[in-house]
Amino acid sequence: MKRTLLAGLGLLGCTLMVGGDALACGDKLLVVGRGLRPRHKAAAQPASILLYATPGGALPAALGEGGLQKDLERAGHRLSRVGTAEELTRALGTGSYDLVLADFKEAPRVEAAAGQAPTRPTVLPTLYKPSSAELKAAESEFQCVLTSPGKDKDYLAVVDEAMAARSKQAKGEKKK
Repeated sequence: MKRTLLAGLGLLGCTLMVGGDALACGDKLLVVGRGLRPRHKAAAQPASILLYATPGGALPAALGEGGLQKDLERAGHRLSRVGTAEELTRALGTGSYDLVLADFKEAPRVEAAAGQAPTRPTVLPTLYKPSSAELKAAESEFQCVLTSPGKDKDYLAVVDEAMAARSKQAKGEKKK
């Protein structure tokens, strides 16, 4: 009886469950089940994304300060980055991209260049901390607009939405 009681107390001393938390031998506190959830949702359809980040534009700020680049990579997207119009033209001609992220001010010119590319990537105008007037102007001109940090809408969801629209468009073109 003594042995059973001592063994039971030994186990109790080694691991004690308290409302989902466990006290373990030598550990101050072990929280069971925490940290197992992924912090970022995987992309519904991983994309090949070209980032056209001109110096002084909104996109470099969104990529760095807003954490956009890290979040896109964590979601499983493949990223390439260019900073000049010449690099953009060369990348669009040689690479196969699904999306091009560009500053809203540059987006119309980038869209024209993307239309000439073999893969015809979708252009996502990007705004960093936009005013409501800037956001309305972008949304009236483009189907999908990416804002960072994503306040109203998660920007990873916007990328998924753009990829879904691209897939739908490709299926429609195949039927013709």
